[in-house]
Amino acid sequence: MGQGPQFRVHDPSTKRSVWVGLNERNAELDVLVKQHGRDDDTLTIEHRGTIHTLPIRKAKVVSGGPVPTGLPPPMPAPANVAPAVTQSVVVNPSPADEATRLQAVAAEVARRRALREQAQTTVNQAQSPSPPPPMQSR
Repeated sequence: MGQGPQFRVHDPSTKRSVWVGLNERNAELDVLVKQHGRDDDTLTIEHRGTIHTLPIRKAKVVSGGPVPTGLPPPMPAPANVAPAVTQSVVVNPSPADEATRLQAVAAEVARRRALREQAQTTVNQAQSPSPPPPMQSR
């Protein structure tokens, strides 16, 4: 490759492209770049002995929007988890930290179990058949 600007020349019939400098011949496509028209964005080439003036394609770059800066905000803790469970997590826990975390998890499990049992009791009481009304004598 020579010095100066390089142009990508594409041959649609062979679906091949090469980079060619000004006044350079490329044997692969048998093309010579003769002139670059900066004012009208054209490229004059010689291809297999014939002179062609080609328009230079404009790049079609579409913005993807602004790049986010910084980290996203932290996720809020789920509403049904006790804060002691989520706040007791440590990256490199000591045995004491781990014991505290396990106690918090055990307390949360017991709390949820009690809530489930209470809900089940309420459902069972609502579903139990009521005693039949007393019979009337005539």
